[in-house]
Amino acid sequence: MKNILKFFAVLLGVLLIVVVAMAVMNICPPAGPWPQPPWCPGSTIAWPFGEPPDPSAQESSDNAASEAPEPAPQLSENERLAQMAIGLMADLATVNTYFNEASSSLGEVQASNGSFGLVLNSRAKCAALPPQTQGLIPSGFLGPLPPSGYIPAPPNACAVGAKPSASFLTAAGDPITPELLENEGIQVIDFEELTGGDSQGRKLESTLTSLITPGDQSLATPEGWNQNVWSQVETLQTPAESLMDYHLWTVSEDIETAVVESMAARMESLGLPPQVLNAFQNSDISGWYASPGSEETDRIAAMEIEAVFTGRTEGTIHERRDFSIPKLGQMPVFGPMTGEGSVVYHDPELGDYPFDLELDWTAWDDLGRVTAGEIVFTDEADGVVIEMSILEDDSRGATIYRDGGLVGLVEVSPEGEITYQDQTQ
Repeated sequence: MKNILKFFAVLLGVLLIVVVAMAVMNICPPAGPWPQPPWCPGSTIAWPFGEPPDPSAQESSDNAASEAPEPAPQLSENERLAQMAIGLMADLATVNTYFNEASSSLGEVQASNGSFGLVLNSRAKCAALPPQTQGLIPSGFLGPLPPSGYIPAPPNACAVGAKPSASFLTAAGDPITPELLENEGIQVIDFEELTGGDSQGRKLESTLTSLITPGDQSLATPEGWNQNVWSQVETLQTPAESLMDYHLWTVSEDIETAVVESMAARMESLGLPPQVLNAFQNSDISGWYASPGSEETDRIAAMEIEAVFTGRTEGTIHERRDFSIPKLGQMPVFGPMTGEGSVVYHDPELGDYPFDLELDWTAWDDLGRVTAGEIVFTDEADGVVIEMSILEDDSRGATIYRDGGLVGLVEVSPEGEITYQDQTQ
């Protein structure tokens, strides 16, 4: 009996050693009708000592640790301020591009030599203009002026966080507002009535053609033209409401001259009698498009941009630019653009930096888009000055001073690659 007990004790010991060895070496028996031990895949037996180590999982963890990217270097305070200046300059460039191209669209309107209407030519490549346009003209230039005269840019037209708007000044320095239009008593043929919303602008031609009846004997006299044509066209005049209405009022003589010359050339080509042509030329061929007449001091001569920034950089920047449109159908002639403003840069770790700004844009292309200039950021409280410049090759640079000493240089390539050089050492 003792021998039998010894045999079973030895057998259990051997089995226990085998089981422990299989568990340590992660050895599993062949699949069969018997249950798998708890360390094997598919086992339904709970492992009493916690999950055994998974060699493949450990290897995967080691690989992931070795392949993890290096943490981004912590930017210094000066680098953060420099990047703020770079971003703000880029945002302002977007704002300026929109309004300068939008202003150029006023020069896109010209009288056609082959019809009695207006056309929109395509010299201005207004890539920055959003879909809310008619032809190449922003809808804000065609709609009623806001009471302040500041026309807002449409949503998504400019930098995120910037809410820009622009007002326009006359050569006399007066802001163009609804009050000015009313005080001047300006009446014009509405742009839609003039063009029909078509970039070829032939609605005026259709109107004039409908008023001229072939064989009408009254057209052999100036009075006949005045009664049957010009007085009828004058009834289309309505109070000016938009910036476009105002601009076309200031060039109304150009519009009337171009239309009259086109009409005369067409009638002559049709072989109408000299008596009719003479009566036409002696009729009231001016004053039918707009009233009263405008002066040179009424012409648009400057633009003021107000850009309100929200978010991490918060504040308002004002810019002013002189420009003129010499005559109907000519692109604006742009002058210098300067500005100033105040913003606060909110850094989540370093706190707030209040900056006063001075802007001086020194170069631009034929559409008025800024290509070179400088912005100076001054934080008197913290003794920080950042001189930010943009060059005509679209590269940018910044020089950072603290308490009068040079502490950092930043270069931004035309491709947007930023290089910072610490000058504190």
